[in-house]
Formats: sequence, C-alpha cells, structure tokens
Amino acid sequence: MNKTTFSTPKAPIPSSHIAQVSCYGSFGFLSGQISQDRQTGEVIRDSVAGQTRRILTNIRTILEEMGLGLENVIKCNVFLSSMEHFDEMDAVYKTFFSSVNPPARQTVSAGIWADLDIEISAEIILDKLTD
Repeated sequence: MNKTTFSTPKAPIPSSHIAQVSCYGSFGFLSGQISQDRQTGEVIRDSVAGQTRRILTNIRTILEEMGLGLENVIKCNVFLSSMEHFDEMDAVYKTFFSSVNPPARQTVSAGIWADLDIEISAEIILDKLTD
C-alpha cells in the first residue's frame, strides 16, 4: 500500500506542505481545520458556535468531494482555546453527528493558530459504509 493525498478547492487548502487528507489503506486523516471561508480562505473570527459550524461544514464538504459523508468519521480531535468554550462547541457539534453511532472524540485545550477558538481534525474510514 502507498500513502496518497486528497484535496478539493471547495474547502480551504492548507499550506503547500500539508495535505487536506492523507490516506493509507482504508484510513484517512483529515488535517486540522480552522474557521476559514471556503472560497477565499479568509480566517473568520466569530463566535465559537460560528467557528464550529464553519469548520464542520468544511469537513463535510471535503468528505462529500471524496464520495463519503460524516458517517465515515471515526474520531474527531477538537482543540479549544479554552475549555470554557466546550458547551458552545458541543451544542453545534451534536447537530452534525448522529447520537446513534457518533465518532469517538478527544477535546483538549490548546493554542490555536490566528488566535481562533477552535480547530478540528478527523480520522475517517475511506470505505463506503452500508447500514
């Protein structure tokens, strides 16, 4: 097996030395996403809810461009500038993932690039899922 990468211009593109998604076998690793406009790449600093919604929408777009969906996410890594933002992030996060079979999640406090409040990366299964 060889490592491959995937990217789509329909979501913010990371710097030239970072893949949007790095794939190996049936696993994909989606790079950390921050609150950026999908078309311009402009960093958008607004509420934690707004940043979370924008990030998860961009993640969903990347997955859809791969022919996948949020159900393919097996783990999210959430980085918050302060754990005081947890409830606001979590309220939006729950609207994107089913409560029946949600992905695993790790949430930690960390410094976020551009003084944003949240960054999310994801681990995904590349296979088409069946019910």
